Amino acid sequence: MTRILFINCINENRKSAVETAYSGLGTAYIASYVRKYGGFGNIDIIEIGQSFRSELFRKYNPDIVGISSVTQNFNIANEIAAKIKKESDVPVIMGGHHITALPNNLTEHMNVAVLGEGEQTTLELLGAYEENELDTSKLCRIDGIAYRHNEKLIITPRRELIRPLDKIPFPARDLLQPSKSFYMFTSRGCPYKCVFCSSAFFWQGIRYFSAKYVVNEIAELAEKYGARFINLYDDLFIANRERVREIVQLIRDEKLHEKVEFACLARANLVDDDMTCLLKRMNVKTVALGFESGSERMLNYLKKGSVTVKQNVEAVNTLKKYKLAVNGSFVIGSPGETKEDVFQTLNFLKRSKLDSGETYVLLPFPGTELWDYGVQNGLLNDYMNWDNFEIYFECSPSKRVILADKISREELLDILSLFKKEWNRRARIRLVHYAIRHPNKVMSAIRHPNKVMSFIHKKIRK
Repeated sequence: MTRILFINCINENRKSAVETAYSGLGTAYIASYVRKYGGFGNIDIIEIGQSFRSELFRKYNPDIVGISSVTQNFNIANEIAAKIKKESDVPVIMGGHHITALPNNLTEHMNVAVLGEGEQTTLELLGAYEENELDTSKLCRIDGIAYRHNEKLIITPRRELIRPLDKIPFPARDLLQPSKSFYMFTSRGCPYKCVFCSSAFFWQGIRYFSAKYVVNEIAELAEKYGARFINLYDDLFIANRERVREIVQLIRDEKLHEKVEFACLARANLVDDDMTCLLKRMNVKTVALGFESGSERMLNYLKKGSVTVKQNVEAVNTLKKYKLAVNGSFVIGSPGETKEDVFQTLNFLKRSKLDSGETYVLLPFPGTELWDYGVQNGLLNDYMNWDNFEIYFECSPSKRVILADKISREELLDILSLFKKEWNRRARIRLVHYAIRHPNKVMSAIRHPNKVMSFIHKKIRK
């Protein structure tokens, strides 16, 4: 039986919880798909980065390896692939947003790249491997891949997307590390095309799992894994109002709203009393919104005129009216953005009723309009040092890629500290409110000093 090892590539040196809060579901979806439709049952999934060693490879002893990586970890992924090739000549398949946008980044240590949605493509690659070990005569017949033949990069036709999405089984969470944090997807893609987001390019539009599929997965998480809080990690959970309505009704029919609380991502121009009432009935506790900017000019640029600052304000007020927590995110450092624009964003935050959130310095990921802008202006190229795409600018302010042309790196760092100060102030307020409502839980945590910081971090994030 073919032994398969999937690797979710992470940066273990990164202090942020962006990558480590949840196990990656992308490879878990692929694992469940190839188990169901190909009978492949000998599968392992690990999350690892710089600590990958030969001993670990020998422990799993795979016949074939799949690595999934985002842009900022692509150098690490290449290092892992190189270590694997030193041990054995097993095929290495590369997947994820980065290689999909830049298939020419396929290195000598990688045999094949899966471009875009990976389930059916990986199934066919595994079938080809069992027949003839990924011979090029087989590869040329598989859609949605890139590979090299006689040093030439071959890209096959783009694969048709899986429809309906319900064909894909629930992700193979049994192969992931046990976790007390749970998340899931109810759709793939987004109907909008913001200049900084690669989702539209990767998923080619938006598709939905059916309401019944979604609620069955929620039930499995609650009953099999003990989930009591689930983050719905769709790019835009509320994109289809009638589908949300159907999901809410099914959740209430199954009384899952009595067992599980939710968080979801929304969009200001879609938030109104009706939508907020639906989320409330579903037992959503926190709604996350990407506000991006408090400057109308910059917001128009980033979101192509699809939302206004006024709508952002009204969305927060509506959600707070129904006593939902609101998490907001902002980006600064766009091309053409002035300090006046940035301080309009800071003032928006200070005047808002937001409970929590973060501010980022804009990153031009491959596959986005911002990437194209950077390439056209000689600021970016296909062979960058991907370590310089660190999510948090303050971790590497001198090297991190930026497109800001009217604000210096030093000024960005100083302004970012003002945002951080405001976010920290709100976190303290939230913790105080929690302590007032739950004094016994706080006292219990204080009795165990080594648990205090993790307790505080958990309550602030939720």
